[in-house]
Amino acid sequence: MLQKEIVITLCELEMFFPPSFFDIMVHLVVHLVKETQLCGPAYMRWMYPVERYMKILKGYVKNRSRPEGCMVERYIVEEAIEFCTEYLSNVQSIGLPKSQLVEKKEGKNLIGNKIVAVSRVERDQVHLYVLHNENEVEPYVEIHKDVLRGLNPNRNENWIVREHNRCFIPWFKDHIYSKYYSDPASITERLRCLAYGPSFHVFSYSAYAINGYTFYTKEQDDKSTMQNSGVTVVAEAMHISSVKDLNPKFANLSYFGVIERIWMFDYEKFQIPIFGCKWVKNNNGIRMDKSGFLQVDLNRVGYKDESFILASQARQVFYVNDPKSTKWSIVLFSNKVIDENTGDQGDIDVEIESFTRNDQDENIISNDSYIRNDHNEGKMAIMKSIIRARGKGYSKVSIDICLDGDVPLSSSLIA
Repeated sequence: MLQKEIVITLCELEMFFPPSFFDIMVHLVVHLVKETQLCGPAYMRWMYPVERYMKILKGYVKNRSRPEGCMVERYIVEEAIEFCTEYLSNVQSIGLPKSQLVEKKEGKNLIGNKIVAVSRVERDQVHLYVLHNENEVEPYVEIHKDVLRGLNPNRNENWIVREHNRCFIPWFKDHIYSKYYSDPASITERLRCLAYGPSFHVFSYSAYAINGYTFYTKEQDDKSTMQNSGVTVVAEAMHISSVKDLNPKFANLSYFGVIERIWMFDYEKFQIPIFGCKWVKNNNGIRMDKSGFLQVDLNRVGYKDESFILASQARQVFYVNDPKSTKWSIVLFSNKVIDENTGDQGDIDVEIESFTRNDQDENIISNDSYIRNDHNEGKMAIMKSIIRARGKGYSKVSIDICLDGDVPLSSSLIA
């Protein structure tokens, strides 16, 4: 659709603007659609990083009569100094302070700080999710499931999972505190706090930095010129074919959504940041289009009973409105990685899903000529081109053209 609109627009412009208007830059618009299909999104191949670095090189010039020499000398000096700093003790190279890198990686509140009271249902949902994602609690999860299997030998695995989610929190608390009273040394302080549970009063934020990303709530996103509320997480999910399925399957799936709440739950001795998200249904809210772009329908909301995730598990994505269908949004993955040893590396190559198709031959716009048929002004098709070299240092170009179906004309150009 975009390709057809581009051609029609250029043809309409030809009726109003002189031929000198249509230089090479105007003509390149015709190739934008095919270029996107072949090369992928523009931000992966544009020249802005190169232009920014050219500005740095330009700043190296102090002697305008020898610009290249200035660039070479200052570049070598800078490389030598950076190399030497790696072998000097108690020397930190120029860049972002490590304290900021650590805070952005481990977690830091950026905007907003107010105390809100959560309901028991929300508190239990978060608490159960935290327990299922703690390494110290994992053995007790299996113990509780074995107890349920022993008490209910005729029940299927699907029922065991549901019953476990329903009564694990009180069972875990009683089990840990019974062991704590009998043998306090066998229970760690973190495990005791997890068994006791979090407070009903939590800190609520509008922006939070963690894993090298800056996350906003959807409400804060609407006030900002940037988009930081998109989130994705890979989680293990139980799959059943029907209600009577006795053997559910467990597999890792990617879920996409938008952050609505950022809460900090207090477990007495430590705090855990939690993201409350609006998730898209995987069965009918996610698709792959013909060009290989992953698309989501943010209006198809699901998993309302499991809307919370750990902030440390979140990965940032961006949603771009599909111009062909406003209902769907294209998912763009962020590949920003921060390493406290090497500093902010910016956008580097990581293994993310490709946005371009491998079967390009099926959907690439063909090279068919676009010829106007709404009027007969300036309609010309080149039929044949013959280039001959005549004489020493001269070339003669003969072009046979057909103008509006008349007798072919011959035009010669001596260069």
